[in-house]
Amino acid sequence: MNITEKQKSTFEEISKSQQVRLIDVFFIAPFLFYIAYKSTGITEVERVLIYIIAIATLYYNGKNYLQNKVNRHIGYIR
Repeated sequence: MNITEKQKSTFEEISKSQQVRLIDVFFIAPFLFYIAYKSTGITEVERVLIYIIAIATLYYNGKNYLQNKVNRHIGYIR
């Protein structure tokens, strides 16, 4: 009984995590790119830092989303 509950909890946590990753990939990272591109009251260093954060957000969350999807598909995560 405890094993089943732990597996269900793990699945729910990963499912929520995956939703957050999609929000990061499709909303947060593009918004950061937009801010870096459109902002006029910031220095070039700040603009570059925002671009770096956008790229890091997109890469990290996209990579982890796909990895979790593959792991779930091949049975590591149930």
